[in-house]
Amino acid sequence: EVMDKDGVSAAAMCAEMTMYWRSQGKSLLEHLDEMYKEYGYFEDRAISKNFPGSAGVETMAGIMTKLRTEGLKTLGGKKVVKIRDIQTSTAFDPADPSKKEAVALSQIFNQRGYRTRALTGEDNQEKREEAIELLTRDISDSNEDHLDYILTVDIFNEGVDIPEINQVVLLRPTESPIVFVQQLGRGLRKATDKEYVVILDFIGNYKNNFMIPIALSGDRTYNKDNIRRYVMEGGKVIPGSSTIHFDEISRKRIFEAIDQSTTTKKMLVEKYNILKNRLGKIPSIIEFYEHGEIDPMLFIEYSKESYHKFLQMADKEYKVHFTKKQEDMLAYVSQILVNGKRPHELLMLRQLLDNESIERETIREELSDMQVPFRDEDYESAYNVLSMDWLNAPSDKKRFNDLELIKWNTIEDGFINRAVDYYNIIGELTFKQQLKELIEFGLMRYRDMYSEIDENNLVLYQKYSRKDVCRILNWEKDDSSTMYGYRYKYGTCPIFVTYEKQEDIASSTKYEDQFVDNQTFSWMTRSKVSLESKEAQQIIASRDNGDKIFLFIKKSDGEGTDFYYMGEVVPTDWRQTTIYNDRGDELPIVNFMLHLKTPVREDLYEYLRS
Repeated sequence: EVMDKDGVSAAAMCAEMTMYWRSQGKSLLEHLDEMYKEYGYFEDRAISKNFPGSAGVETMAGIMTKLRTEGLKTLGGKKVVKIRDIQTSTAFDPADPSKKEAVALSQIFNQRGYRTRALTGEDNQEKREEAIELLTRDISDSNEDHLDYILTVDIFNEGVDIPEINQVVLLRPTESPIVFVQQLGRGLRKATDKEYVVILDFIGNYKNNFMIPIALSGDRTYNKDNIRRYVMEGGKVIPGSSTIHFDEISRKRIFEAIDQSTTTKKMLVEKYNILKNRLGKIPSIIEFYEHGEIDPMLFIEYSKESYHKFLQMADKEYKVHFTKKQEDMLAYVSQILVNGKRPHELLMLRQLLDNESIERETIREELSDMQVPFRDEDYESAYNVLSMDWLNAPSDKKRFNDLELIKWNTIEDGFINRAVDYYNIIGELTFKQQLKELIEFGLMRYRDMYSEIDENNLVLYQKYSRKDVCRILNWEKDDSSTMYGYRYKYGTCPIFVTYEKQEDIASSTKYEDQFVDNQTFSWMTRSKVSLESKEAQQIIASRDNGDKIFLFIKKSDGEGTDFYYMGEVVPTDWRQTTIYNDRGDELPIVNFMLHLKTPVREDLYEYLRS
């Protein structure tokens, strides 16, 4: 971004567009005429009203307040059915009766012996300050004039400081986790003689009630099993010393809402437009990560390619087009590297944006700045991934094998050299900027989520796919598509367990994998494996051979393709038993008792077993 008021950056973009359309045999004006023909000719006419002085400021504020509180029922002879307020990220019906309901509810409270007052955007600042003073008044005599509650409609979400508040009652649907947290914040200030705040949220009767555990947890992934776990475990997984309880009816209705929810294009576009309107421009992926209320990885997952591809699908104002190789490059980084689970490849790509070659020592220094230990095997593995030699799945090889980012075998002389193909791909300024933002986004995810690594470059209790594990354990090839439950290779053996098996799977794969306690896991090999089998013998001898076995678990297939990393395990006992297939044939299988080096964290242990 360039901070200028004279249009310098706009002129540079205009020059780039002129060069592009000239290469297509058109002038900029000719393309502009084509756009007019496609979308229509129109005329804008601005009408300016001048409100001078401090009185003018009050007049304009009054106009905006009236617009927010009363809305517009008609515009140009057409009925207005919805108004979106960019400032508060909320939408409302101008005929909304909630203000009248607040007044009526206040009257009912007063009839029950409480002292309350309803406030809306129509009430001026003097009335609001008077109500706050009565609410916070230190009274020794209960007959003294005071308030027990203030009932508000679309005000006090932010911009008001009342430390004495010790109870917040929410009677409105929560459409946005951000707004919900703002509302909670009204009661979270410390005050004399205030030990805690009580939040009562009547959330059970509307379809988006699963927004509440999302807001409380701060988890923006919208992962269904994560939300379920927050509901089941409550305060155990919420940071700090808060206590959270969902009553049985609310819990049931939240689970129903989770089951019915999907990551739809409509939901993604809505979240995207909220931030776009707030910023006044198309947000970059980094801006979405910093300011949005949803994980931008969902845009990448939905498009099955990249954030750029999602923008093309969702926003008609996004007119950026890239070549096939450029789109393949964005898809490669987005689908394999940008999750941030290892920084090495991203650091290499960032260096090669502006340099023809990089030294091993350069990456060592960058990793040191990030407090990441440097290992030659990680460096060479990252080189292998960027050389495309790591790709193994037919779909990946078909899509990305033509990409050439680094010159083959250049690592032998201590340098990694940029390929001509990579240089040509990043030649266009717009593409280079978008790739740079994508790389920075991946590095931000690493710092925020995956930097507390163990000696194996993995983070305890974070989630990884089979593809992630193949890359991080420095396997020469991506064997994720044929790994299934486990694979012993290169002195490592990652084990992947789905704790709750589906009912319709084959009998010969319904292994009884389960925790014995929080440091012992009973695990079955695949069927047709005996104690004399090579893979069983490798696992038995793993400790003596210095090999490493890793355990990854997910609760159910509803969690997607990622598994929780439970740490290293060591086999302590084993026996051969049998399992039956669908035809009733008896097959050999080996049961191992695996000792976890780190006892499982209590909340995750209870979640997986519940």
